Amino acid sequence: MDALMLSLMAWLHFHTGYDVDVHTPNVTITEVANLCQVYGVEPATNCEAIKLKGFYNERNTIYLYAGFQQVDTADQARLLHELVHYLQWHNGEHIDGCWGQLEAEAYRLQDQWRVEQGLEKQADPFKLVMLEAACDS
Repeated sequence: MDALMLSLMAWLHFHTGYDVDVHTPNVTITEVANLCQVYGVEPATNCEAIKLKGFYNERNTIYLYAGFQQVDTADQARLLHELVHYLQWHNGEHIDGCWGQLEAEAYRLQDQWRVEQGLEKQADPFKLVMLEAACDS
């Protein structure tokens, strides 16, 4: 996992203005039900329906779903997305940045990486616009 993390951090160094000279975060791989519980999804909510595959908790830990495979490029893209949030946090973007803009940036970088790896973009362009539009109010 260390080699993958360093590779993704190097990619982010060359594609963002973020300082990547930080300790790499902890990565916890866990069952989806536990992932949802730690994320704060109510037990009554169908955890599977929200399709949560990972998140960064702002405490130096990235949580990923139990099916995560280091060699799977789609899973690597998910990890990259969470690393973007980790770098946003450690570069202070969360202080003045709007959550929607930060999330949209993570999706755009994830898609850029996916395309470079031969995968299709995944983010819905309308969703990205709506995430950022919520920041304009």
